[in-house]
Amino acid sequence: MNFLKKLTAAGLSLALLAGTAACTGADKSWAAKNDSLTVPIGAYIYYEYLAYQDASSKVKDSSKPVLEQTVENKDAAAWIKDKAVDYTKLLLAADKKMKDLKLSLTEDEKKQITSDTSSQWSQYQSTLEGYGVSKESFGLASVEFSEKYSKIFSAIYGKNGTNPVSDADLKSYFEKNFTDFSYVMIPLYDTKTYAALDDAKIKEYKKLGDDYAAQLSKGTTTVDKVGEAVKQKLSLDAAPSQSATDVIDDSSGYPADMVKLIQGMKAGEAKTIEITDANAYLIVMKHDVTKKTQSQLSTDNGRLSVLNRMKSKEFTDMLESEAKNLKNVQLNDKALNAYPPKLFVPKDTASAAG
Repeated sequence: MNFLKKLTAAGLSLALLAGTAACTGADKSWAAKNDSLTVPIGAYIYYEYLAYQDASSKVKDSSKPVLEQTVENKDAAAWIKDKAVDYTKLLLAADKKMKDLKLSLTEDEKKQITSDTSSQWSQYQSTLEGYGVSKESFGLASVEFSEKYSKIFSAIYGKNGTNPVSDADLKSYFEKNFTDFSYVMIPLYDTKTYAALDDAKIKEYKKLGDDYAAQLSKGTTTVDKVGEAVKQKLSLDAAPSQSATDVIDDSSGYPADMVKLIQGMKAGEAKTIEITDANAYLIVMKHDVTKKTQSQLSTDNGRLSVLNRMKSKEFTDMLESEAKNLKNVQLNDKALNAYPPKLFVPKDTASAAG
């Protein structure tokens, strides 16, 4: 789910006001509550902001105002509000799950939340303060949620969890789904001036890459040696080689052509591919992933990265289901209605979006 990925990613952690709505009569300082937690209106605004950004990426015509379109066959404004409420309920669900599992944040975890709040808040303060952002709400709406999310996940699927994943199952998943590979990038441009290379030089560099790929496939050289050789040949500041062990698919972040190439390769094989968007020629080497199993699963972080890949969707689906089925949740409709999605319309399109 896009929201949970964003919310739990450290680089995207944001914070919003605990509620300073200028109002008379009804209390608009909170958005939702149950027996154990009151969610400040600022958290809802934060989630609405995220929902607006998601809607912006889902509408059919990016040149038209978001709120004049539909998202998933629903009026965009209604879709955004519904998502914001769903996200708010997730916050309540995570809090309840912590209590159900008898979990609590340690003093060290609380200190880390405070530290992360301070460092991350400085990056987003100028953007979100206009919507009613406060540093105080940040911990609850984003950083603290992220910490609870991770803690619940480990308490369920960890070695001593309520539904632990065995080492055998983790090993099997890793070896079937992860890929261990390396690549060396040969720039097809002048790295000092960024000027285009002439056809003869491009042909020379491509032949260089093809020759090295052949040597790698034969086992007569290594990726490190190839990277160093390319560095010397092109007078680069550093060897242009990288290695990774990850799930390689359409969501992995690598160019689609590179993903397709790697998926079709055998362990021990090296091939070349031109990546037009990067203006580069890549030498790609696929390794035997089973040789990485022990080192990957022997550390807590390595084991957790595989566990996250294996169980993240199941966990997300479970938490979303529990959020939707929460009982005794009270929504403060007057407060929610005081912050419509048009709050996030860029100023240059505000008049058109209404």
